[in-house]
Amino acid sequence: MSTPRSDRRQTDTAQRVRDMATQLFFTHGYSATSVRQIMQACHVTGGSFYNHFDSKEDLLYAILMGSLNDSVASLHHALATADDDATSQLRALVRTISTFHSERQLEGLVSQTEWRHLPAERAADVLEQQKRIRRLFESCLQRGIEDGDFTLAAAGVDPDITAKSILDLCINAGKWFRPEGRLDSAALARQHVELVTQMVGARREERDDR
Repeated sequence: MSTPRSDRRQTDTAQRVRDMATQLFFTHGYSATSVRQIMQACHVTGGSFYNHFDSKEDLLYAILMGSLNDSVASLHHALATADDDATSQLRALVRTISTFHSERQLEGLVSQTEWRHLPAERAADVLEQQKRIRRLFESCLQRGIEDGDFTLAAAGVDPDITAKSILDLCINAGKWFRPEGRLDSAALARQHVELVTQMVGARREERDDR
């Protein structure tokens, strides 16, 4: 199942511009990509572009916040539909973030790098959403330690470092994942779930990894 988009009500043109700009920002970088290049790649006029976005900065902000908002929503949904124990919740979080970044890999990678081109106030919005994602993992890990489900603390491993490592594992897979490759997004997510389960020393039980 594909990951949700918060911009479903936006026009096809606006979505096409966002998708093409994401590709160009990933390939060439934000600074090296002009509005004219984006318009030419999308076959839209200046009037059509500026009907949806005030500027290139506005477009970048829309791409980043749209992706991050969708990621946060997906993670909250995963938590709400998983069993209540920490192991099940962590597995659901990992499965969801892995699937998100394999199905929408360019958005995820652009979000990790190009936010630096935004002015301070908008960059802060992006960083806060990234922190919200990390805090979901940190909270789950801390709960698992307190409940005795995870053994990472006994080995001297910090939940904060673990959360960052899990996110690095799943997000950076977008750099090499290929939909036409040996593993599809669901299979890759299963690999990540099992890796993380062992990483934190979680109890092993049969789970419904939908």
